[in-house]
Amino acid sequence: MGLEIEREPQRKIIHVDMDAFYASVEQRDNPALRGKPVAVGGSRARGVVAAASYEARTFGVRSAMPSVTARRKCPDLIFVEPRFDDYKAVSVEIRAIFAEHTAMIEPLSLDEAYLDVTENHHGIASATEIAKQIKAKIRAETQLTRRGCRQPRRSQGSIPAGLGRAARRDDL
Repeated sequence: MGLEIEREPQRKIIHVDMDAFYASVEQRDNPALRGKPVAVGGSRARGVVAAASYEARTFGVRSAMPSVTARRKCPDLIFVEPRFDDYKAVSVEIRAIFAEHTAMIEPLSLDEAYLDVTENHHGIASATEIAKQIKAKIRAETQLTRRGCRQPRRSQGSIPAGLGRAARRDDL
């Protein structure tokens, strides 16, 4: 007597996380900030860093850090007030790029989402290839960069339940 085990098809999940999103938008929109340590957030005594540019991160400045601590770590830190309407507009542009590839988009925040590309609009078998195309289009249309990787299972990426499991993890 043979038993047939029906296996669930492996899902192809891409996790997209924009690089230093708020700070990157600020540097993109204000060329005078490029190459300088930038923190988006309040600069007052009780302020908090919402995002830090990579230049600020080299000094140890991180998101959620008290502004006073950030200023101590990086005396030349430039604080910029958040422009959430602008960040949201850029996020809408980026999600439109995702939607060109799949309808299965699980946004986590303005700058982060999971995409199930198992059955994508272009019939591309490789999640890595889709991620490369998304990265290039985001760069071309928004002048911003992003990180992404395929996620193999929930334990390695807390994939939302509606998106299932992916084949494997490859940093992109």
